[in-house]
Amino acid sequence: MRRRSGGDGRRTARLFRRARELSDEQRACDVAAILAADEIQVVVSDSADPGYTACLVCPPDRDACPSGILLALGQSPGRERFSLAHELGHYHIPSHRTKPPGWCGDDDMVAQEDGGRRYEWEANEFAAELLMPHHLFGHDAGHRDAAFHEIVELASPTWYDVSVTAAAIRFVDVTREACALVSAHDGAVDWVIKSEAFVYRIPWRRDPLPPGSLASAVTRGKGAPTRPEQIDPYTWLENEQYTPVELFESVHHIPTQGQVLSLVWVIAEA
Repeated sequence: MRRRSGGDGRRTARLFRRARELSDEQRACDVAAILAADEIQVVVSDSADPGYTACLVCPPDRDACPSGILLALGQSPGRERFSLAHELGHYHIPSHRTKPPGWCGDDDMVAQEDGGRRYEWEANEFAAELLMPHHLFGHDAGHRDAAFHEIVELASPTWYDVSVTAAAIRFVDVTREACALVSAHDGAVDWVIKSEAFVYRIPWRRDPLPPGSLASAVTRGKGAPTRPEQIDPYTWLENEQYTPVELFESVHHIPTQGQVLSLVWVIAEA
């Protein structure tokens, strides 16, 4: 899927930041302060529903009764912050007041514009813009390579305090480089996000990981390299008729979720 900008989510988040006078000096947004100001109570839920992440609970009259967010157990602090910001998107985007009630799952937290789930990708746009404002994150990412040691730093509490997955998606969103982010479970592609400059065909959802890729090696038990490595470009690229290119792959392993993230970065030869 190609990452695209716009929609009510991003616009609402920008207006929200301006109205709340959120500082650009501090990279990590104070989500707890926003929840307190909105009188939204957060309750950790022990729901056993598979894939459940968070749920916004709103009374019919928001002005009369406070709202709440149910949050699934076991999320990392950075992932919790994105889940909460996602639900704040549902709360603040005006058109979401008519959204049917229901919880948001893991897939909703990575929903994109071309996936057909408008409410969820708009909430993700709101969360991304609230936690990682485009102009700030774009500036910070613009001085870095498409590599996970850089993205892990941007995701850290001293920077934006988000999950590595959220920071990697945002990196692909703002970069001018030709790169793609691939998420895989059990040796198969789960989802793909491409930057605007990435025009190449690569394995897609439900396809097996390329056998020669670093991501495939990690799923077979090999440790994830700490730095990106240059590999045969046609390990990932599906069409050998492309203009000659160099390809670098950077991987990040999340054992607790059985997930391997792969950042594929293509440099066209002059």
